[in-house]
Amino acid sequence: MKHIVSVVVYNNPSVLARISGLFGRRGFNIDSLSVATTDDPKISRITITAQGDENTLDQIVKQTFKLEETINVTALKEEESVCRELILVKVVTETSFDNAIVQLADEFGALILDITAKSMILELTGTSQKIDKFANAVMGLCKGKDMRVKNVCRTGITAIDRGV
Repeated sequence: MKHIVSVVVYNNPSVLARISGLFGRRGFNIDSLSVATTDDPKISRITITAQGDENTLDQIVKQTFKLEETINVTALKEEESVCRELILVKVVTETSFDNAIVQLADEFGALILDITAKSMILELTGTSQKIDKFANAVMGLCKGKDMRVKNVCRTGITAIDRGV
C-alpha cells in the first residue's frame, strides 16, 4: 500500500539521512522524497512516499517522532490531502517541431519553458496520475516522428493535508 508521510524537522546536519535510514531499516523502499525549508529557514518539511503495510508505517512514524530534530510527523491520506508533483521534459528534434507538441502541452496545461530550433523544455505540475499520463503522451507523440525525449526530471510528491 502507498503511504505519504509528512515530517517537519529542525534543519540540522544529517537529519534527512537519519529519517531515510529509519525507512530503510524497516524494509520500506522510498518511492519519492521531497524536502524544502518552510517559511522559517530553521525548519524543513520532508514528504516521503513509500510502499508497505500499516503496522510498519505506524512504527516508522513513532520512531521518527522520537528523533530530537522532529517537530511533527503525519501520515497523510491522499484523498484527504493536496498532493502535487512536477515534471520537466526536454524534447529534441533534428529538423523542426510540428504543432502537435504544442497542442499536447496545451491539452495538459503544461508550460513551454524554453524553446530553440531543435529543443523544447516542458513543465507540468499535477497529481502523479496526471504526470504519468503526460509523460506517456509525450513519449508516444515522439514515436514515429523526428523527435525524441532527451531528459525527464521529476520531483517527488509534495503534500499537505486539507482543512484547518
